[in-house]
Amino acid sequence: MGLMSKRAGWMISSAAAATFAMGGLFIATGGSSLRAADDAATPPNPEGLKLFEAKIRPILAEHCVGCHGPEKQKGKLRLDTRENMLKGGIGDDDKPVKVIEPGDPSKSLIIEAVNYKNEDIQMPPPKKKESRKLSDEQIKDLTEWVKLGAPYGDKAVEAVKKAEDAK
Repeated sequence: MGLMSKRAGWMISSAAAATFAMGGLFIATGGSSLRAADDAATPPNPEGLKLFEAKIRPILAEHCVGCHGPEKQKGKLRLDTRENMLKGGIGDDDKPVKVIEPGDPSKSLIIEAVNYKNEDIQMPPPKKKESRKLSDEQIKDLTEWVKLGAPYGDKAVEAVKKAEDAK
């Protein structure tokens, strides 16, 4: 084998070993440490950010942050920032509750809650037995936003002041 062939063979076997080692690390850690590094290094999805600012921020401001924001935290859950949303809340049994799995709406409690499929968790909750369920379009937008990684803008979501609150 010539010198060039030996070098190429060494490079290929080194790359394969490194790939195998990283794959083993990913499997051994469940991918969590690598995913965390990826999340920190990967900029938010631009399409998701656009959707957040146009559609999701208004939904959260009008329907969520009044009860899950800086002034009030029902279930010890805040939805005013991405960091707070990712922390989740505390359930009735005092155990942590993860409300969102960025990229996977099927594992996101927030999507289950807004769909009103579970009588025990409906958000926004009915008021005086009257449904306050989001529109189908709003639910579709929230679901798409979660699929896109649930990116947030730079500033926190502020609750919309309602006329009844001003009295």
